[in-house]
Amino acid sequence: HVAASVAGYAFQLDLTAVKPPALHDGGYVDFGPGGGSYYYSRTRMDLRGTLDDHGTTQAVTGEAWFDHQWGNFLGSGAGGWDWFSAQLADGSDVMLVLLRDRQHAVVASYGTFVAPDGRTTHIAGRDIAVDVLDHWTSPHTGITYPSGWRVTLRAQALTLTFTPVLKDQELDTRASTGNVYWEGEQTIAGTRAGQPIAGKGYVELTGYDEP
Repeated sequence: HVAASVAGYAFQLDLTAVKPPALHDGGYVDFGPGGGSYYYSRTRMDLRGTLDDHGTTQAVTGEAWFDHQWGNFLGSGAGGWDWFSAQLADGSDVMLVLLRDRQHAVVASYGTFVAPDGRTTHIAGRDIAVDVLDHWTSPHTGITYPSGWRVTLRAQALTLTFTPVLKDQELDTRASTGNVYWEGEQTIAGTRAGQPIAGKGYVELTGYDEP
C-alpha cells in the first residue's frame, strides 16, 4: 500500500505483484573493486486506488514496476548511470543499466530479460548496445541530458526506441540528496525478431550535473 499527499493532490494505491521477483544476475551484482549490490525487481504489479486532485477524487488503475537495490556499491557508478526499464506489449520486461566513470565513459553494463511467465535471463554487457538519438538542455539548470535512445539486445533479437513522454522530467533534489538528475516516462516502439513491438518504459539518468 502506497499513500502520499502534497498541496492539492493525494493518492492511495494498492499494488499486487503478478510476476515473481526478478533477481538481477542471480540476485547479487558483483562490481569487483567497485563493491556489489543485492538487486531485484517486481516488473509487473497491478495498481488500483484513488487519486485526489484539488478535492475531486477518482478511481485509478494501472501497472507498476518496483525496484529494490541495496549494498556496498557507491564506487561502481562514480560518474553516474543510465537505467532503463521496459514493459512490452507481449508481456515481457527488460531492465538495463549502464555505469559510467568520472569521465562519463561507460565502464560496465548489464541487464535482465523477464519472460511473460516470469523466467529471467541475464543480459551481458557485450550483448547490449545503446545509441543516443537526441539531447535536451534544461532551461532550469542548464544541464544537457540524452533524450531518446535506441536499445539493441542482440541475444533477445530486440531493438527498442525509447522516447520521453515529456522532455522536461528533471528533478532538482539539491535540498535533500544534493544532486540534480533526470528520470521519466517513455513510450517504446521497436521490433522483436523483425516483428513490431510496443511498450512503455522509464529511464533514470544520474551524473550529468557533474562537469
